[in-house]
Amino acid sequence: MNASVKKEESINANQVIKEQLTRFSDPEPGMSEQEREKYHQNILAKIESGKKLSSQEMAYLRANDPRAYQKARRMEQKRQWLEQQMKKCKSKQEVREVVEDAIGHVSEKDPDRDAIIATYQDAYQEFRKTARYRRLPDTRKEAEEEEKQGKRRLQTLEEGDTEELARTPLSEVYDALPVFDTVG
Repeated sequence: MNASVKKEESINANQVIKEQLTRFSDPEPGMSEQEREKYHQNILAKIESGKKLSSQEMAYLRANDPRAYQKARRMEQKRQWLEQQMKKCKSKQEVREVVEDAIGHVSEKDPDRDAIIATYQDAYQEFRKTARYRRLPDTRKEAEEEEKQGKRRLQTLEEGDTEELARTPLSEVYDALPVFDTVG
């Protein structure tokens, strides 16, 4: 008799936990079935268009659509990989080449091909908005010249020149300003 009561309490506790998890992963507990379906479709469209998902959207997929959750995780991993590759680049030209190469290596047979390409393109667009990208020289040649000038500057410092390389608050503000491409 005692064992059956403990088993019943365990089942009730499991139900409570399951209900709490379901409530946590619900975008809005008061949503109708039609609204819930629309929310789900919006998340799937977001994955296909290469956009980042919020933690709430990921939790919803994890609880309600494991396949879509796996696909979203795969897209996030692809995005993170490309972001790391772009951060290593020394010029805007290299960034473009890295993105083009990544897109070119997506298999024609991959069922998620369109979503992967959209993810790469979205990651590239987001990276182009960063100060890090704006500070990059346009071409490899310019990057090499800047690197040589940097080495020359370091050599002169080692020889006793007192020029300072320290970053000032004003230079930080200047670097964060937007860069406009000239057309003409």
